[in-house]
Amino acid sequence: MNKLPPVVLPKIEFSREFAFSDADFERIRKLIYKEAGISLNPSKKDMVYGRLVRRIRELKLPGFAAYVDFLESISGKREFEQFVNALTTNLTFFFREEHHFPILAEHLKKKAAASGELAIWCAASSTGEEPYSLAITALEAFPGTSKPNVSVLATDLDTSVLETGRKGIYPADKIARLPAGHAVKYFDKLPDGSYQAKQALRSMITFQRLNLIESNWSVRKQFDAIFCRNVMIYFDRDTQFGVLKRFAPLLKPDGLLFVGHSENFYFASDYFHLRGKTVYEHAKK
Repeated sequence: MNKLPPVVLPKIEFSREFAFSDADFERIRKLIYKEAGISLNPSKKDMVYGRLVRRIRELKLPGFAAYVDFLESISGKREFEQFVNALTTNLTFFFREEHHFPILAEHLKKKAAASGELAIWCAASSTGEEPYSLAITALEAFPGTSKPNVSVLATDLDTSVLETGRKGIYPADKIARLPAGHAVKYFDKLPDGSYQAKQALRSMITFQRLNLIESNWSVRKQFDAIFCRNVMIYFDRDTQFGVLKRFAPLLKPDGLLFVGHSENFYFASDYFHLRGKTVYEHAKK
């Protein structure tokens, strides 16, 4: 029996609205690494196209090369935040990775016995759900009338998400994730059905812009706890190590560092030691 020759299917090329060359991708990869510390694998090329094509349309630019030219120009400085925001995921919700919050509550109770003031840094605050979760945890840890003075510093690279956090207004579906009773206790319902964090809660939190890879941080004080979750997954190991090294002197000697569920910093054992599930403490000298 004669064998039929193999059928060779034609390669299908999907047309794109804008040309996106390897050179365009390389320019984007270098730019976001330089300015935001984000490391893009070559396998992310299609993802980058999908995330940025909307920005090119909105700005009415002819293509990716023109977009990068614009980003690198003085007039494109404001667009840079949109650029970073498009390439990162601001997925967040109240009490995300909930196992961290009872640990934080117990930690704050112990610290309050030695000091009347407690400070927490949320180093990747996004739209504010995490710092509000931290502030609520601190208030719930001290149910009596005598509460320590608790402050939360909330920082992020993106000023637009910081403004959302500062206002503290969230749709009902986000508020629905709160533990029972917390919505009424800590939020006011607005006429349009959304909810706003009560003034007493908002006053505990300071929102300010900070880029973790910039050389001059505006943070000077020490903290009882630092939350930096699900942001360093975008950094390569050298950048991660540099950030962790800078965290070390800003964390009080008995402070705790909380990181994301997929982050492991065993390579920074000179500075931090794993205490529990994604919770670190200062390395013993």
